[in-house]
Amino acid sequence: MKITGRVRWNPRGFAFVEPEGSLKKKDDVFVPAEGLYGAMDGDIVEVWAYRDPKGMRGEVTAILQRTRATVSGKFRALKKWGILEPFDPFPYTIIIPYGSQGDARTGDVVLAAIDLPRQIRKTKTVSARIERRLDIPEDIGDDLRFIALKHGISWRFPAEAEHEADKASHIDFSSELTRRRDLRDRILFTIDGITAKDFDDAVGIEKSPDGTYMATVAIADVAHVVKPGSALDSEAFNRSFSVYFPDAVIPMLPEVLSNGIMSLQPYADRLAVVAQIRLGPRGRIMEYDCFEAVIRSHARLTYEEVNPFLEGESKPPGDDHEIAQRLLWLHRMAGNLYRMRRKRGCLDFDIPEVGVTIGHDGDVDRVYRKPRGPAERLIEEFMLCANQVVCRFLEKHRMPVLYRVHEPPATDDLMALAQTLKEIRLHEDVLSRLYRAIRTGKAIPQVMQEITNLYEGGHLEGFVNQHILRSLMRARYSPHDLGHFGLATKGYLHFTSPIRRYPDIIIHRLVKMVLRTKDLSQKKAYDKHMRYLKYAGDETSMKEQKTNDAMFEVLRIKTAAYMTRHIGDVFDGVVTSILSVGMFVEIFEPPIDGLVSAAWMNGSRARRGKRITLKKHAVALGDKVKVKLIRVDTARGHLDFSLVSDTADPLRPKKKTQ
Repeated sequence: MKITGRVRWNPRGFAFVEPEGSLKKKDDVFVPAEGLYGAMDGDIVEVWAYRDPKGMRGEVTAILQRTRATVSGKFRALKKWGILEPFDPFPYTIIIPYGSQGDARTGDVVLAAIDLPRQIRKTKTVSARIERRLDIPEDIGDDLRFIALKHGISWRFPAEAEHEADKASHIDFSSELTRRRDLRDRILFTIDGITAKDFDDAVGIEKSPDGTYMATVAIADVAHVVKPGSALDSEAFNRSFSVYFPDAVIPMLPEVLSNGIMSLQPYADRLAVVAQIRLGPRGRIMEYDCFEAVIRSHARLTYEEVNPFLEGESKPPGDDHEIAQRLLWLHRMAGNLYRMRRKRGCLDFDIPEVGVTIGHDGDVDRVYRKPRGPAERLIEEFMLCANQVVCRFLEKHRMPVLYRVHEPPATDDLMALAQTLKEIRLHEDVLSRLYRAIRTGKAIPQVMQEITNLYEGGHLEGFVNQHILRSLMRARYSPHDLGHFGLATKGYLHFTSPIRRYPDIIIHRLVKMVLRTKDLSQKKAYDKHMRYLKYAGDETSMKEQKTNDAMFEVLRIKTAAYMTRHIGDVFDGVVTSILSVGMFVEIFEPPIDGLVSAAWMNGSRARRGKRITLKKHAVALGDKVKVKLIRVDTARGHLDFSLVSDTADPLRPKKKTQ
């Protein structure tokens, strides 16, 4: 049979083709390296597929749509050409023709663009041209240097982009005030983590005599300085996202913009695009507007100081009672917005973000779960609200939109989740409701939320939430409104972080088109923008995944480095998965997982993938166990544990749902 889909490479050299329109992973077609015929990661291809005992297999028969392919690696010059030795497995040998190496020399680490084969053919080699050397500052540690090179993330900006950024940073605010609203007297402030350097959102709120509230969400006007077609814009799109490591940041924009004129620093005039939202006393959105403005943040607040105040444990930040009153109003409205989201059926379960503290000597001092207090929730609710009203604003003016979409989970993934929950002895009545929801396709988020509430506060909370998360589709960017399953809404986009996300810049440009009464209603103009948004959505979605992979890999390496000082220590943990080679255990503190290999379990093997039989009894998925750390692989971030004893403590929910 012939199937059309997108190529997704596996780091081991083969690929899968994801059929268009299918949400089921079992429908993915395995394609060996020799069956790719010149196809690249991200290409839309046609494959001739057949089913064998291991699943769908096939080979590429046509390449329907090409994607831009780049590879990072080490350049080696030969007499007549050069070779690129990629950091990650690549199915083809990469040749650098004479004249395509730029200023690269043997041993340089570079980023190269693949010259795509013009027609399908059996391919063993491809040519490429070197785009840039991946220079890294000398003070960057070996671990971050390795990850940046492996993922092809450039630390330094091209000279032309830096020059354009420097020029754009000189803004004539008096001129801008003639065509923007002057909000410099409105009390706005930023709330971020204590270590944050770039501030792209400021919030404020006023109470009206009729009991309604006027909330202001002001976002840095990055689109004013990043012009389409410029070298700065090209570099921002190539990066698409800022990359945050525990002790360093690789920004999407040069620092003169990201930490300078575009950052909403206190007491300084700044350009902003504003979402102004009138809320009813219970949080209902009554009206909204979007416009360009000049603002002046009145304070730089931190989560660390706002949380104790909102929890009633400290005085207002800076003893500023004007700001304190507005914090309380925002907190109250955030609670109302949250309750409305929950009533709508959104998912809300905490999977704490892991934080790493780096000491003055560069070593990891602490690995911990980042708290999520009322200040973080306040900002989250108003950013979600702003994203929704901006989407309504664009749709109202019949503009094309780059949506943030989150498609419903596949039935197979939901059934796998149900089987896992059955293994950890989820109450029969709740399990029945989950099966009914899967069968009917109704109330799935509500049942998921009921399950996560059931385990809240217990040792299995993280385990259950992680398995629910794994059953969900990955959120992505699309020009079509496919809805957002997690938020239980349609009409959602990303508007609030243009300093660190390129899709937000695209949305800002669309808002500006509306404000300048640019008409895209004619079919030719509309279709042109839709084609661009589809391309941009696919590209930024792939780059988002690459960015997340790099950040996760660094976090594991840093955590593994911290654990080297705890070899021989005993930890409590929970069994998160069971494979033929052994079982994975996530320890509770610090939050990290590792493998207990079968060799440390009397040579036992998994039975039905869910249970391992030991000398005295069985250990099942979700059981609490004690493990000893015996080995750490800091290069890959892997931990090896051994079981302290053959005892396991099955964990049950702390309460039964009514």
